[in-house]
Amino acid sequence: MAQSGKRSITIDAPIMITSNKIAVWMDEKWMYDFFDFMKKHKFQFSGLQHKHNKIKLTFVTAKECTMFALK
Repeated sequence: MAQSGKRSITIDAPIMITSNKIAVWMDEKWMYDFFDFMKKHKFQFSGLQHKHNKIKLTFVTAKECTMFALK
């Protein structure tokens, strides 16, 4: 469910953090599809943080974060 008023969201992603803190994408196609989706819908994010099996996106505005969560 999309929460309004928040500027960041954490989503599941096929990413792994190695023991020396390097992010490795386990599915390269997912990464390209994700960034194509972001570009197609003209979402602008101000931050991207890699976590184990998740990524945290911080958007410019809370409205964009809510719209992303709804799509």
